[in-house]
Amino acid sequence: MMVGGGLMLLFGLLFMVMVIGLPILLIVAAVAGVWGLSGRRSGSAASSPGYDRLVAPAASFTRFCSHCGQGLQADWTHCPQCGAPV
Repeated sequence: MMVGGGLMLLFGLLFMVMVIGLPILLIVAAVAGVWGLSGRRSGSAASSPGYDRLVAPAASFTRFCSHCGQGLQADWTHCPQCGAPV
């Protein structure tokens, strides 16, 4: 009789852990997944060092477009900004 009672206690505890613990574990995993994905997406562009250097290096402009004021290199025949002939 004692063996049956001990076995029932074991199965009762196991079932209780499954019924209470499994949903809590699933909720925690879902929240952690959503938090991890949203944190990665919002912080990825700001924390990446490659996005800060999209501007071309400054070149020494010898002349400027009379139409838009864009700096021009010596060998250019048309303005890259507005397309006006130089």
